[in-house]
Amino acid sequence: MLKHYNVHGENATLTPNPSPASGRGERSESLRDYVKHLAALLLALSSAAAQGAPQKIEAFDAQSWQRLQQELPRPAAVVFSTTDCTHCPAAIAAVAEQLKKSKEQTALVVVVMDGDQHPGLLQDPHYRQASRLFVFKGRSAPLQYAVNPKWRGITPYVALLPQAGAVKLVLGEPSAQEFGNWLSAGGK
Repeated sequence: MLKHYNVHGENATLTPNPSPASGRGERSESLRDYVKHLAALLLALSSAAAQGAPQKIEAFDAQSWQRLQQELPRPAAVVFSTTDCTHCPAAIAAVAEQLKKSKEQTALVVVVMDGDQHPGLLQDPHYRQASRLFVFKGRSAPLQYAVNPKWRGITPYVALLPQAGAVKLVLGEPSAQEFGNWLSAGGK
């Protein structure tokens, strides 16, 4: 129920307008209490929205890809991106949206290939959709080769790790059919 408040006098108390249903007013609150409640509500809402956001930037080195494939709970998605990639934010958002639709708790990892020169990555909204955020540490070509010897560094590059079976690598945003096949793979 939406309440409308009147401000009264110099002591700045808030009194709810009378409810149309009851015809009477409710108890008065001081402005300070009202602001405290409002601030607590806003803090709770912002915390809930950012609950899965990465808290730190991790290094992605030559051993990281093998380690991630073993350690990540499956299914999981890894999006390789660059800071100047115009299609990457949309790809990250599409993967995040598909994961929200699935019944599984699915990890979304973003690896930024040129992120070591950008300390503000954690504040970028599209990276905040990830549960973990990595940046390449080392020469790019060997790290790309560790992921897929045929990959030439074009982004977005999405790795879909099914519950069981081989990783599906997609250049660009995966289609709805690719998402469906990935989420159902190994689940049967």
